[in-house]
Amino acid sequence: MADLSVVRRLLKRFGYDAVEDKKRRQAPRTVHGSEDAILPGYKRTKLTATSRDIQRNFTMASWAVRKHLDYVSTFAFQSRSGYEEYDRQFEELMGWWSRAENCDALGRHDLPRMVRLFEQCRTTDGDVLVVRIRNGTLQAVESDRIANPAAGSMPKNISIDDLVQGVKLTKDGKPIGFCVNRRKRNYTGGYEFERIVSARNAYLSGYFSRFDQVRGVSPLAPAINVYQDLYEGLTYALCKLKVAQLFGLVTYRDASDALSDINSETDANGYNKYDIRFGQGPFHLDLEDGDKAEILESKTPSEESQAFAQIMIGLALKSLDIPQSFAQENYSNYSGSRQALLQYELSAESKRRDNIALLNWITTWKRAAWIKAGMLVPPAGVDYRRLKWEWIPRGIPWIDPLKEVRAQVEAIKAGIISRQLVCRTSGNDWFDIADQLSQEQEYMEQKNLVMGEPSTPTPDDEENEEERNDSGSDEPDGRMR
Repeated sequence: MADLSVVRRLLKRFGYDAVEDKKRRQAPRTVHGSEDAILPGYKRTKLTATSRDIQRNFTMASWAVRKHLDYVSTFAFQSRSGYEEYDRQFEELMGWWSRAENCDALGRHDLPRMVRLFEQCRTTDGDVLVVRIRNGTLQAVESDRIANPAAGSMPKNISIDDLVQGVKLTKDGKPIGFCVNRRKRNYTGGYEFERIVSARNAYLSGYFSRFDQVRGVSPLAPAINVYQDLYEGLTYALCKLKVAQLFGLVTYRDASDALSDINSETDANGYNKYDIRFGQGPFHLDLEDGDKAEILESKTPSEESQAFAQIMIGLALKSLDIPQSFAQENYSNYSGSRQALLQYELSAESKRRDNIALLNWITTWKRAAWIKAGMLVPPAGVDYRRLKWEWIPRGIPWIDPLKEVRAQVEAIKAGIISRQLVCRTSGNDWFDIADQLSQEQEYMEQKNLVMGEPSTPTPDDEENEEERNDSGSDEPDGRMR
């Protein structure tokens, strides 16, 4: 039998270094638990409050959230049944219901704004509850209002063992209800139980990273400390800069008497000639022999501090997958910016799908209600549940329109991409464009006008365009000169 010490040495040699405590870093973790146990209610409250506060006060954090929303929360509705009259009715009804007075239970926000706020809430807080109301409107319940009832206000038909952070679960862990609390009107931060919302009429939109996770967790969680440190560090640097401006002049002399005692000469305003008033324009010092004056220079922030701050900003933006070139437009050249945009589009796709799933849930509910009320008439003999629709995400403008349009035209000619897909990437609908072109053509013919053909770029035009795009030489670090 092999010596036990030899076996242990072999295991350490061929094992995973990540599980070995070598006393050079924090010891490996040994405790497992659900995400809801790792972030219980009282800690979730702290995380949510801190996340909201840093977004409320720090420009970089609020900009990052807004930029994230620009890419993942704007959609256009298109009915895709293939029946023209039905599609027209459906799109008109959706446009009418999307108004604030029709879709929002409080009458404040139209549907596009509500979707943007849904995404903002789940980004900052981790999740948001969307509730269907009997009158056909939607109500949003923010994350902090979904919690276990306070002591003494628990409904008799609910056991605390059935609740996980305000969510009522079956024995298998399926949500069947949500415990909604209202904020006390005296603004003391307390809550009181309001009602239980059935899961059949509610949709919990959040960020989830595990299968057994009940409540969502904000993607900003790993970056909160970084944002706070940046906010405080920049504030201190600005304070140091202000101090340098307030105490901006240092004077020296060989005598022991004060300057004002030695020289009592005054200027036209009555000030001693060494009595400098900063902020009142340029000044001139007529120094005596042996006197010396110099401006106090703080060198704040230093180049090293600026470089480190940029690294930390880049790390904070990664929590939302935002490239650093979004925050620094001159950070890279055309190729680097386009590659960063393509990588970001991949990460934004899954977040868009989450919002499209929510919109599909809403659309299914509204379509059934409209058909039942006779407001929407499906084609005869067709199961309306099989009729399709689509929520199209808003596209993004081209970085270099000439190059990208030319590449897409060649791809269409080669048969490796469709016109519909090309239009969808820019947030447009090819069928709408085709209808508009047909109407334009018919109108032009009625007016005896000839539609000009687009000019074809010549090889010289292409060469000149490439020279203009490549005029900024790439440095080794990918920055523009």
